[in-house]
Amino acid sequence: MQCHRIYFIALVLCMLASSAEGQSPPAAVDAYNRAASYYKKGDIDGAIAELTQAIEISSHPGSTRSGAAGAFNLNKIKILDPLTAAAYSNRGMMRFHKRDFDGAIDDCTLALKINPRLAEAYIYRGISHSAKKDFDAALSDLNRALAIDSRNAEAHNNRGVTYTEKGDYNKAIADFDQAIKLKHRLIEAYCNRGFALRGKGDLDGSLRDFDYALTINPRLAMAYFGRGVVLSDLEDLERAIIEYNRAIELDPELAVAYANRGLVLILQGKDLQAEQDLSRALALEPSLKFDFDQKIELVKQLRRKRH
Repeated sequence: MQCHRIYFIALVLCMLASSAEGQSPPAAVDAYNRAASYYKKGDIDGAIAELTQAIEISSHPGSTRSGAAGAFNLNKIKILDPLTAAAYSNRGMMRFHKRDFDGAIDDCTLALKINPRLAEAYIYRGISHSAKKDFDAALSDLNRALAIDSRNAEAHNNRGVTYTEKGDYNKAIADFDQAIKLKHRLIEAYCNRGFALRGKGDLDGSLRDFDYALTINPRLAMAYFGRGVVLSDLEDLERAIIEYNRAIELDPELAVAYANRGLVLILQGKDLQAEQDLSRALALEPSLKFDFDQKIELVKQLRRKRH
């Protein structure tokens, strides 16, 4: 049974924080640093509010108002502080986390108007384009990031993600290889290369990458999920369920793990349990609905063929 094309895949983007340079108003620096603290705690809204304040203060010296929203008119900015560009770029990253891809693109565009050589802003804008399935725009931005910094491992990883989404697995693997060469313990690159190798049909190589990722971080939900996908391809459904269970235990909001476990449960004839998993997946990630019904029907057809 060749069923590997019916399973959901989740690639792993690399996010990094732009640094601020130069002499910036202390209040702006304080807000910028508070944003980093909020981000580390998982408070994305708090980080966005602080970055918005940092942008206003660094763009309009003397202003200490907080809570402003939206983008400022660059023509009215008195000083183009490098911190302003970094704050726009990082706010774009935060908006990406909230799945506000248009907002992320707008923020990164503003960052690049201030600092056209801010590689991170091209990366964040690129992955936002990729999330919107505009892969040509994504590749354009990620290529520009690499033209600025050819040794940026995160840019290679994220370009590899885009190539994988396009089905160009050879180019994707080349980018993941380069990312790993530059940062040997870049765990996202191992997971993503595992998915790309699976796309080429190299299931043994795929499992090796997921296994190695778990030597770096034994609590990495995405690696357990990846192993579950490959074991599903190999029709080792019981072990696949174990891997999906572990992924969900570590990350209860990993929608694709519920989706894939639900598909395996359908193959096993456990429709009631499958329905619960698939409903949970859609509640967490409504965009999965786009090809949900087709995948479920394909799995049911496979079940009928098995019997």
